[in-house]
Amino acid sequence: MSITEVARRAGLSVATVSRVFNSPEVVNAQTRSTVLRVAQEVGYVANASARTLRTRSSKVLGVVLPTLTNPVFAECLQGIASQAALRGYAISPCTTEYDHAGEDAATTRLLASGVDALVLVVSNPGDSAALARVRQAGKPYVLAYHHTHEHACVGVDNTGAVRELVLRLAAAGHSRIGMVTGQLRASDRAQQRCRGYALGMQAAGLSPLPVWEVPFAATAVQMLQQHLSEQAPPTAIVCSNDLLAIRTIRAASLAGFSVPADLSVVGFDGIAMAGDLTPSLASISQPNHEIGSACVRLLCDALAGKKTLAAQDSLCLPHGWRSGESCRL
Repeated sequence: MSITEVARRAGLSVATVSRVFNSPEVVNAQTRSTVLRVAQEVGYVANASARTLRTRSSKVLGVVLPTLTNPVFAECLQGIASQAALRGYAISPCTTEYDHAGEDAATTRLLASGVDALVLVVSNPGDSAALARVRQAGKPYVLAYHHTHEHACVGVDNTGAVRELVLRLAAAGHSRIGMVTGQLRASDRAQQRCRGYALGMQAAGLSPLPVWEVPFAATAVQMLQQHLSEQAPPTAIVCSNDLLAIRTIRAASLAGFSVPADLSVVGFDGIAMAGDLTPSLASISQPNHEIGSACVRLLCDALAGKKTLAAQDSLCLPHGWRSGESCRL
């Protein structure tokens, strides 16, 4: 079945039908709907390879994420996919398991496949072979969840959000406030949140406690249980993400602590499942779906204008607060 037959049955020109498949954003919604309906009825599928050769555009966005087992990145990917579809793009996602070499390998594969632009989450934007490779290729790209003055980013103010939380905890009467984080070398977001903890403690006139750095593994609960068994444990703990907060609550229970009577625990992310726990998790929330959507909007606008993105194009989205039973405020 040819594009000419689709045009004939839809009562439209071949040029209009072609635009529906190649540049859907310039065609009104009713016309798009008509063409797609007719194409489905007759079994027409646009030839992506031919389109790429003709337009030098694959209409595919590459996505590099650390993992999809963390609901944060799954929600972000949903936002990316939804907005990409609205703009007429497919997505090609890869995961890296927080590994530098994995980031570089994923980026190399995506560039070789001919993606038009990329959304990335990397371990360290300041020292990333993956980002160097993308820049060398001249492809538009944007970083999700990062906050750096060297790249276009979409995320929240990680440092400011945690600083604000520490001050709230101090105002509620907590003086021994601790911080739990994943491996700092694997995440600049965790580094920024730890900085927010230090700044918050300083602003509150409190002495910061040693930061507990634990792996993203089953041994995290055991390590946290050991920390909590030390003399003079904290009365409140800020965790650099919600999954660590869930593990901290588990460790507290095993160590004989009641949350929040003995220990308040706060996460960072606002993942939906954490609200169903007992106790429900209090958390700094970030708009994960919107972060993904905003990344795609930036990329598509850049592609339409045939330009690259720079740090001044970055978006800092507002964070929120999700109340929960795990925290005494």
